[in-house]
Amino acid sequence: MLTRTRLARLVVAAGLPLALTVGLAGCGSGDGDDRAEGSGSPSPSATGSAPPYLEVPEDVTVTEPGTGLELGEEGVIAFQRRQDENGVLAVTVDRIERTSFQESFKGWNVDDTTAARTPYFVRVTVTNAGETDLGGVRLDNVLWADDGTTLEAPNYYTRQQQPACHGGPLPEPFATGASAELCQVYFIAPDRALERVAFPPFGGLDPVTWSGEVSKVTKPGKAGKTGKTGKKGPGGGKQGDKEKKDGTGRKGRTTPSATPSATTSASASTS
Repeated sequence: MLTRTRLARLVVAAGLPLALTVGLAGCGSGDGDDRAEGSGSPSPSATGSAPPYLEVPEDVTVTEPGTGLELGEEGVIAFQRRQDENGVLAVTVDRIERTSFQESFKGWNVDDTTAARTPYFVRVTVTNAGETDLGGVRLDNVLWADDGTTLEAPNYYTRQQQPACHGGPLPEPFATGASAELCQVYFIAPDRALERVAFPPFGGLDPVTWSGEVSKVTKPGKAGKTGKTGKKGPGGGKQGDKEKKDGTGRKGRTTPSATPSATTSASASTS
C-alpha cells in the first residue's frame, strides 16, 4: 500500500538558514491558504463515455485513471482547487533527472539523514485546460514521486536557491491556455528510486503515471523558463531571472542571505 510523505519546502529569509523537514501530506493542491481537496461530485461526461471523477468542461476529456504515460506524453488531469472549484491541467512530464548533493547542492549544509536520500529533478510542462484561473496554485499536492511504496511530495526552490531546478506557484494570472514549465525537486528514501511521477485522482482511483529513462541533470543555463503565455487568454507571463518574491512572501534577493541548510526532523515512512 502506498503511503504519502512530504518533504517541506526550503524557505529563504534574510538572516535565516534554510531548513528541510519531513511530515505528512494531504491530498489536493496548495494555493495560499486554500488547499485543494480530493473530493467532489462526479458528473456525467458529455462524450457519453465513463463519467469523469470530477466535473470538467464539456469539451475536455480527462485521461483515464490507471493510464501509464511515457515521458513527453501529455495527460489531462482534474483536481479540486477549492471545495466548489475544479482545475484542469494538461500535464507533460518532460524529464526525470537523478542527481546528487555533491553535484547539485554544493555549499549547502546537509545533515546525515537527508544526505542518505537521493535527490531527483522532475521537469514538467503544464497548460490550463479548464475554465478556472489557476494563478498562484501550487502543484505540491497534485503531482507526486512514486518510489514503489511511498508517494513523495515535491519541493520547490527559487532560481537563486537552486539554479539547476527552480519552480513554484503557477504564474498569475494563469487563464485558459496559459502554460508554464516547472522543475520539482524530490528526495527519495535510501535504497529506493524514483520509478514514476503519479497523479492520484479523486475517489481512490488508480493514478495516472509518467515514467521513462532517467537522464543526467540539465545544466542551469539550459533549464526551461516558467510562465509561457498560452494561445488563449492573457495568463502566464514569463518570469525573469529576478524573483519578485521568495517563499516567505518578501521580496527576493539575488543570493540567499545565509548558507542554505538541509535538515530533517523525522524520517519519511516507506511502509
